[in-house]
Amino acid sequence: MKKELSKHQNFRYLIFGMIYLHQGFIEVFMYIYMALYLLSFGVSILYIGLSIAIGTAPWIIKPIYGILSDRKGIGKWGRRLPYMLVGSFFAAILFFMLIPVDPSTGWIVFVSIITLANFFNAFCDTATDGLIVDTTEPEKRGAAQSVCWGSKFVGYVTAALLVGFMIEIIGWGLYFIFMGFFLLMPIPLLLISQEPSYDVSEKFPMQDIKDTFKEKLVWLVLIFFIVAGIGLNIILSMLPLFFTLELNFNLSLVGIIMSVGYVSFLIGCIISGPILDKLSRRTSITVSIIFLSIIIFLVSLTLNILMAIIFMVLAGLSWGIFQIAQMMLSMDLCKKSISATIYSCYMSVINLGGTLGTIIGALLVITYGFRIAFIVAAFVALSSLILVYFMKGTEDLFPEE
Repeated sequence: MKKELSKHQNFRYLIFGMIYLHQGFIEVFMYIYMALYLLSFGVSILYIGLSIAIGTAPWIIKPIYGILSDRKGIGKWGRRLPYMLVGSFFAAILFFMLIPVDPSTGWIVFVSIITLANFFNAFCDTATDGLIVDTTEPEKRGAAQSVCWGSKFVGYVTAALLVGFMIEIIGWGLYFIFMGFFLLMPIPLLLISQEPSYDVSEKFPMQDIKDTFKEKLVWLVLIFFIVAGIGLNIILSMLPLFFTLELNFNLSLVGIIMSVGYVSFLIGCIISGPILDKLSRRTSITVSIIFLSIIIFLVSLTLNILMAIIFMVLAGLSWGIFQIAQMMLSMDLCKKSISATIYSCYMSVINLGGTLGTIIGALLVITYGFRIAFIVAAFVALSSLILVYFMKGTEDLFPEE
């Protein structure tokens, strides 16, 4: 007998948590180990930046997946679960296919496979986001996002701690097996799940799209996502290379230091959701951006292992708080009739900021070095407060339908 997700909170949280967990494993590779993986094959910093940017590009077109998920259900399976199943399965297969590829001689093949894997993972993620909005009451959105993002960074911590040792002892192939295996894990739960029924009108609710983007507040938030995303990802994309090339840390040590940051991120995610539910979105975003910008600047001053660990603890905490506040802000601006479409639009803009930040970060590092690049990142993030000042009433923009 299938479980109705709208009536089983803990069961749906388990599914959301597992999917975000494997996303954590993938993002560890995309933003940490892929740079070091490519570096081990002699790939240049510019091509490393391009690899990250191209590989994550499918996340920018999430609205296309959202429209399909909102509009095209598959029989009794619904409009979310089928895409979650297909996305998880094919992403796993593609990660297995990376094992024999040599990026130094087959860079195009490597980037093509990693891009396709991210396409299917992004499709799964988009449908999952729509299901979260469909099944979560407004007053519990902070708690739901804490479960999701907390689970993602359990994946971050687990991968960051274990993978460095696995790679040094066995090799990179084991990591690709590791990622593929965890992508397959949610499938049995998805097969026994029943999502809420939703009557999809014959005509696409274009008016709801127009109503959403008529709001000046929505555009203000979108610009904020880009600016903040650029600042954040300048440092995120280059941080593993900074530890490796600037501070001469080995792979295992980089994994340990990054895992410290992810543990702190997890704490930030867990404690911030219920607290931020009681604050205005503008207050939440303001505090997290100021904290984050200060810590990014401090990271640029890192000289040794102790400083790296201390700053990563603070950076992880501030990033976790900011991430939850950002996701809650996105959920506020969703109409249920087009929840996956609109939510995926917001996530696409966030990912666009991340892609731009990755490219800009690589160019800044090549031209000025890591430390100047991080200082620039801090000021870019801080400048987004100008936009935050005008954010008022996001919680009440679209009352419960």
